[in-house]
Amino acid sequence: MASLPRSLTRAQRDFAAARYLPLAGELAALLPVASAVSTPAEMAIAAHVYHLTTRTLIKLSASPYAWISAHKGVEVAQASSDFQAIGECRRDLISLFHRAAEYRKARDIAISVAESLRPELTGATPQAWGAYGALLSTGAIAAARLEDRHSALDMLNEADEAARHAPNLALGYGHVPIYKMGVSIVLGDAGTAIEHAKAVIPHQIPTLERRGSYYTGIAEAFTLWGKTDRAIRALFIAEKIAPAEVRRSGTRQVIAELLRRDPHSKLSGLRGLARRVGVTL
Repeated sequence: MASLPRSLTRAQRDFAAARYLPLAGELAALLPVASAVSTPAEMAIAAHVYHLTTRTLIKLSASPYAWISAHKGVEVAQASSDFQAIGECRRDLISLFHRAAEYRKARDIAISVAESLRPELTGATPQAWGAYGALLSTGAIAAARLEDRHSALDMLNEADEAARHAPNLALGYGHVPIYKMGVSIVLGDAGTAIEHAKAVIPHQIPTLERRGSYYTGIAEAFTLWGKTDRAIRALFIAEKIAPAEVRRSGTRQVIAELLRRDPHSKLSGLRGLARRVGVTL
């Protein structure tokens, strides 16, 4: 049990570097240890393990297993009474409901959990603020899917406030602007998404995982906007930074859409990229 925090730290570094497949093996070894915890402090660490497991399984498109991990994470986090762990694990459920197209449930859970956690924010750690802001950002995407612009923007504004209380590695520089990009894309406003992207200095984004997501978001916005050459350039940058991010289902859909627009692949390098990530028409 004493080695669990060190092992978790190593696993978090692999996630930040977008090394999802090797990370899955590490987490498989950590889960039996996490399931044997007993004290609140140990449960908080175990909740972080389940949270990281869920995030990794989502990245690998293994949603059925992610649901199991997410529910276990919520259970352990609640038992730990750790604010950060509760926020992280509740956010995982919101993400999964969103991916299951249960947008109303995802939005409503985000609003409800935020209301329950908000009174505890006074004196909260930066890490807890970070978890709170991440939960709201995820809920904002679900609200946008419902065309609930008001709730989406309210949650993003509150996430901005949370980011001011959290250091870079707690919420992550660029986190909220990237989610603002996502909300704008969902609402069909590609130009606004690119404006949010311009507010970010890419090399200051602290993790390769998030930096790759930034560029795939730019690619999606430019695809929506019809600027295919810029979309492809962003995809190439993303592939160089974090290849695993380009292989995710959402980005593969963007590549497929670009191929559909030019079935003879006159767009430089697009067909080669498609082959590398397993996209065919």
